[in-house]
Amino acid sequence: MNILSRAFKRNNLHVLPLKDHEVPFIRCAKRYESRVKAHRYTGITAVKTHAQKTEWYLKAERDFLAERNQIPNGFIGLWQYDDIKHLRKNIINMLHLNCANSKQLHKYKKLCIRRCLQRRPFDTGSAPVQIGCLTEKILNLRAHLILRCKDHPKKRTMSIWLARRQKLMKYLYKTDFELYKHTCNLLKIKCILFAIPDSRDRSKAINAAAVDGDRCKFLIRQKLWKGKYRPRPMKDPKGQTIRYTRHPIEQPPSDYSLPKEYKPQFSNSWPYGVKENYQKGIYTVYNPTAPGLGYCPVPMLF
Repeated sequence: MNILSRAFKRNNLHVLPLKDHEVPFIRCAKRYESRVKAHRYTGITAVKTHAQKTEWYLKAERDFLAERNQIPNGFIGLWQYDDIKHLRKNIINMLHLNCANSKQLHKYKKLCIRRCLQRRPFDTGSAPVQIGCLTEKILNLRAHLILRCKDHPKKRTMSIWLARRQKLMKYLYKTDFELYKHTCNLLKIKCILFAIPDSRDRSKAINAAAVDGDRCKFLIRQKLWKGKYRPRPMKDPKGQTIRYTRHPIEQPPSDYSLPKEYKPQFSNSWPYGVKENYQKGIYTVYNPTAPGLGYCPVPMLF
């Protein structure tokens, strides 16, 4: 009680006993509820879990691991057959990749890719060589993650390598498109056609506000689509209500990621048809957000 009285006096607050013109502190203080409980009945909530792997996906993983386990016909390090053909047969067999460990196999595969993509004898830093080495690292790490799916630091490493390869592919696409196509065909990766950047001329620049608005509309449509086509709750064999975080991965169709052919459609307005130049693809696509001449936006990326 003495401690409370001392604290009240330091803050010019009144304590008991009170005079006629004084108001007690406890009576004039406001009271707040420290915690509000709201008991609502929300029904039976589904337990979120990962989707089970389909038979096609398991078979694809087994085929991928079998392909990665194949031992190429070569020798450890930088040795060639002409360098060691004069040695005894048992020494040649010891230097073969059949006796190599996983690190030496990985190094030999990167060396083969480097020999196919390098521009000069000791080229180790050009964009095609870096893309090839990163692709081999990604495939090797993918085989590791299939066997050990709980290795979360390696998943972080995978995302870093994928972002680095994407950046190099975009650079090579801008600088040398023919070499970019050759590199993608050699490595058997998808040849992504990156968007060509806009002109740096201020009079032809696109308003940044319009771009942000289009991106916001895209994100809203994406969120609505994901909510509409999300995995629905279902019951497992034990009777528990579960919900997959993602849809089970099924085999894609044969025409996946290929352009579809659309027949010409007739319009309800005059001239009730499609013009020949539109069918041939000869027409101008106007940019509704393009500024007029003399427009000078805020220099953000210049």
